[in-house]
Amino acid sequence: MRKDDHIPADVEAFLFDRDSQIRASRDELVGREGAWAGGVRAAEGYLRRVVANLNRVPELVVEHAEFGHYGSGYASFVDVFLTRRNGSARRVDPDGHTTVQGLSVALCRLAPIACVLSPDERSHHPDGHGYHSMPCLNAVTEMPIPGWEKGCEQIFQVLDRHRIALVGPRLLSRPALPHLRIDTNLDDGPSHSIFDVWFHWMD
Repeated sequence: MRKDDHIPADVEAFLFDRDSQIRASRDELVGREGAWAGGVRAAEGYLRRVVANLNRVPELVVEHAEFGHYGSGYASFVDVFLTRRNGSARRVDPDGHTTVQGLSVALCRLAPIACVLSPDERSHHPDGHGYHSMPCLNAVTEMPIPGWEKGCEQIFQVLDRHRIALVGPRLLSRPALPHLRIDTNLDDGPSHSIFDVWFHWMD
């Protein structure tokens, strides 16, 4: 499984390219080939196929894929939450409250890159109440994740087959261009990281 230190040099150069960062901060597609070269609708359709293939892996099942920008605002990524297919990471209380443990894969809408977040819980109730955390830099993790090794390998295989580079915290935590403006609710300071450039969300 390719780790952050072993992503192709062209992907790393692409992430830090000045023009690419500026375009991504403006929510413009930056990919130069494949679906991303075909425009927004082509990239969105491609990501839907990626999610469908993630839903077919033996170890995991897609619990939820957020294509709707969290109901308001804009997200530069699709948030895909996966849990164990055998149901062992799901708990349903007598009142119908469901808690699910799983992994989130953030699929960038702007270019063929993705990151995986540390295991987390999501909950929902028939009355509409629920909880889930937003993707953030502190949650980005390396793969494989202990206890989730098989699922991580299958996620990697799907992304690799679709030519989507998996980027980890070492690169995403590096600083973005100085003075770059990104309207995002996910950063935690006045200066932006590479994560903020490619994985941002705003109202």
